[in-house]
Amino acid sequence: MLKKMPPKVGKLINLQTLNKYFLSKGNGSQKKELKNLLNLRGELSISGLENILDLRDARYVNLKEGRNIEDLIMVWSEKFGNSRNERTKIEVLKCLQPHQSLKKLDIRFYGGSKFPNWIGDTSFSKMVYLDLINCKNCTSLPALGGLPFLKNLVIEGMNEVKLIGDEFYGETANPFRALKHLRFEKMPQWKDWLIPKLSHEETQALFSCLCELIIIKCPKLINLSHELPSLVTLHVQECQELEISIPRLPLLIKLIVVGLLKSWVVDVPSLNQLYIWKISSLSCLWERLARSLIAIEDLGIAECDELACLRKPGFELKTLVVCDIHGSKGVMGLYPWKSRGCLAIFNTGK
Repeated sequence: MLKKMPPKVGKLINLQTLNKYFLSKGNGSQKKELKNLLNLRGELSISGLENILDLRDARYVNLKEGRNIEDLIMVWSEKFGNSRNERTKIEVLKCLQPHQSLKKLDIRFYGGSKFPNWIGDTSFSKMVYLDLINCKNCTSLPALGGLPFLKNLVIEGMNEVKLIGDEFYGETANPFRALKHLRFEKMPQWKDWLIPKLSHEETQALFSCLCELIIIKCPKLINLSHELPSLVTLHVQECQELEISIPRLPLLIKLIVVGLLKSWVVDVPSLNQLYIWKISSLSCLWERLARSLIAIEDLGIAECDELACLRKPGFELKTLVVCDIHGSKGVMGLYPWKSRGCLAIFNTGK
């Protein structure tokens, strides 16, 4: 696997495709050579960014002139976080600002406590995908709500973030107007998700296009902050303090719950896919259902050891097509139910 760039690569001034660029420790010429590759297009991944030791080196990289780069991946070392002056970390990323034609940005292992203002600036009007991964020292998220065409957002491994509030939405009308897929993962200190201070009409328009929300390993999070009128899929995993009010999700079709939640009640007639894993305190499926699941077609249950009942009078699974149960030794009360022909798969042992 290539670990350093060949010498004098910067002389290839007409080069258009270079998927990966490595910045080696102590090799100043590599940083200067990258600034000459102004015709690169498509995807570019730059790793070894921890080896940019001062602002002059950062300016040599000259990403701002790469107008044909659409997909940029910026990678620091996993061990980089505490190895340098805090201000230098922030200023280096500030100097690495790419061209505004960028469509996809992926930042990994950045070690600063906050992001520079260019991340989320409304001038990046073509940005569709944004991933912020394992930026473990950051205490807040950048203002991303003003990116007008952002459709996919992943926030992962932000160990120091405790609150998501006004700063996340930015100073813009109708924030996150195009966002369709949102994922939060491995945020051990995150507790509150607050709505911004907006008018009633603006609050109702928040996340108006969001169809998929995934929250994984956020053990202190206590609430979902919004009514999510367009949400189709909700996946919640290992969020022990989370309370979910499903009636606020009128179009929900698919619900995945893994691990114990503090509170969740399903009252959505549109729900047709329900998957539950590792919920040890659940003894009857209907404890979490306010009414019969009149549209349910696909039911998956795994490792729910105390679950003993799937049905009771008045709560029929009339539309069930596929039922997959495994690792739940106590399940009974499954038959009979009125169904249009269910494929049932049982493996109730461990």
